[in-house]
Amino acid sequence: METKLEKGALGAAIRAARLEQHYTHEALSELVGITPTHLKHIESEHRKPSIDLLYRLVQALNLSLDALFFPEREDEVFRKTERRMRQCNESQLRILYATMEAMQKEEK
Repeated sequence: METKLEKGALGAAIRAARLEQHYTHEALSELVGITPTHLKHIESEHRKPSIDLLYRLVQALNLSLDALFFPEREDEVFRKTERRMRQCNESQLRILYATMEAMQKEEK
């Protein structure tokens, strides 16, 4: 089974995550060790990132590759929530989990 990303999906996802986290091209490119021009080319999909660079971008942006390869599985709210959760510490995650459990029990 061949998996293909929709044209423009990778660049658009990187750009959206960068803007959501208020990174400029300059700030993000410095963080991942590339030039701002290279980042702009990746976002516009004139260039594809290496696996190593893609990993650094995903880490820096708390981006989910599942959202790119399986967009039907997740909506925008889910992706934003997941990115925020990756920024939480253990205590915060436990509180979130307990809150979700309580909300689901109320629905029953």
